[in-house]
Amino acid sequence: MKFLTTVFLVFCCAALPLWAQSGMSFTDFSKKLEPYFDKELIEDIPLQLPQGSDYRIWSWDVGDFSGDGFNDVAFAVKIMGDKRKIMNIYLLTDLEGYLTTVAQFQYYYVDLPLEVGVVIKENACYTTRKREEFSWVVRGYRYDMGSVILLDEFTTAKVDKYTRETYKNYQTLQTSERFLNTNTDETAFSTKYLSIPCYPRGRQMYRGYSGDAVSKSVDYVPKGAFFWGGENDCSYSVRSVYDDDFLYMTILVKDDELIIGRCDTCTADYVDIWFDTNQPGDDGERFVSKTKRSHKMSIRSSADSGLYCITARLGDFLERKPYIKLKTTDELEISQRSAVNQVKAVAAPRKNGYMVKLRIPFLLLGYESAPVDDKEITQLGCSIVVHDSDNEFRLEEEALICTSPFSELNPATYGTILFIPQEQWYGETTNLYTDALLKYLTELGF
Repeated sequence: MKFLTTVFLVFCCAALPLWAQSGMSFTDFSKKLEPYFDKELIEDIPLQLPQGSDYRIWSWDVGDFSGDGFNDVAFAVKIMGDKRKIMNIYLLTDLEGYLTTVAQFQYYYVDLPLEVGVVIKENACYTTRKREEFSWVVRGYRYDMGSVILLDEFTTAKVDKYTRETYKNYQTLQTSERFLNTNTDETAFSTKYLSIPCYPRGRQMYRGYSGDAVSKSVDYVPKGAFFWGGENDCSYSVRSVYDDDFLYMTILVKDDELIIGRCDTCTADYVDIWFDTNQPGDDGERFVSKTKRSHKMSIRSSADSGLYCITARLGDFLERKPYIKLKTTDELEISQRSAVNQVKAVAAPRKNGYMVKLRIPFLLLGYESAPVDDKEITQLGCSIVVHDSDNEFRLEEEALICTSPFSELNPATYGTILFIPQEQWYGETTNLYTDALLKYLTELGF
């Protein structure tokens, strides 16, 4: 898997130099920096480190994580008088002729300071730390126009007999999952999909956070890939928000040959939205389940309940209005049947494609209100499926462009929709000038 392989290489690059070094004084550290920085820049560094304390630098790297073509530096510091197992990570870049700290992180280690490290590559600074046995975290950061942005994250964790590897790209919203048998190191299950962040309605998006999930990869074309001509043939972005009662989705489709169909049952382009409303287990896992008797874990590759599909037909953009069809594995309750009438769909042509907007009541999916936890992000299985036909007389040439390698009744092939509570974000960004700006506005009386 491409993403996991990339992160494994980053992890290895972070780990190798650590074994060859031990903690060193700043005097020794400065000598190692001399080939990369002028003396004046090196002298900026100790002014930003703990004053009056003895410390050692354990891990360091030089490279460009700001994208300006000049060297930056990152390193891990252990304060000798601190008995806690804490390492301080510093990221410094050249701002107006001064090496300036743009980010600082505090990480705990388990046994040795060597478990915390840094590496700079591909215009990103990666921090590595061990949380516990079989559990590691690698996070990639970039400095861009005053903000330190979390690019991606790779984690490993022990889940019963499996080691779970998860890669999240917070900018492209792509996620990869892999479950390895811890004893045999064999892959039991792997998948990749798009995570769709769903924010409270009215939330203003800021630089460094992504709201649009974009499907344009052949990895997400489980049917008709032979007939699919790539991104310009058919691709799309999806954005989602919620309020107490409704889920809203906007899907912008790029399509070089829009087929609206001569009738309601004729070959046409249309959109399916699939939901897996089965809640993850106590351990938060959506892809694995435990048997009731033996409590053994297995990959959750089938479901006989909790699956819903909402189909949005486009109409003809003139007389025939867009309409909705629902299918589900469940027997609908009375309240859910009445909620079907609250589903709204709007479709309109646009340059090089079309747009679909949907309003879906949570009551239809079995929730009295939005399934949001104030303390953490809630995830549900969800895949968008765009049916693309370029010839209305050849249904067999239809291509499915999805947000995951999708199969209808296999919940392990679904992507994810993430319900983000107030005051939380999917990702992380810190602006270097926020405090100064707030202070300035306060002085002006705001």
